[in-house]
Amino acid sequence: MPQDNPRNQTSRADASPGESARFEEGEISRSETFHTESRSAGDATKVRFAEMGLRNVRTGLRMQKEMFDTLQDIGRDWLQRAASEAELAYKLPNRLRSARSVPDALSAYQQWLSEWLSLCTEDSRRFLSDGRRIVSTGVRCLAEASPAMLN
Repeated sequence: MPQDNPRNQTSRADASPGESARFEEGEISRSETFHTESRSAGDATKVRFAEMGLRNVRTGLRMQKEMFDTLQDIGRDWLQRAASEAELAYKLPNRLRSARSVPDALSAYQQWLSEWLSLCTEDSRRFLSDGRRIVSTGVRCLAEASPAMLN
């Protein structure tokens, strides 16, 4: 008989009022009560993980947007730079054509070369600056996201 087995019985303090009548009748065992409690704890855990996942997705999307905006700004700057270099390259043949002598042509070419080297120097500075912007944006996004991922 299930009521005679001490493994199937629990005290009334462990059971809810509705379950205590079922305990006395031998319908609910301790393992069934444990499974019910663990099921509700599992549901709470699932909800918590779902909330964490949603928070992490939102954080990830915000990080992607920030990084995309930074890269878009950098790309726009480089396109402007390429346009200015194309304009400079377009000016050289006109300068050479307007030269009346070899020294004038060399002077025009020297002036063009000086402007081009200046653009190259600016490019190297811009390259380092853009690298810093990308790294700082990534670090800032990860630093802001890490507390959200730990919660």
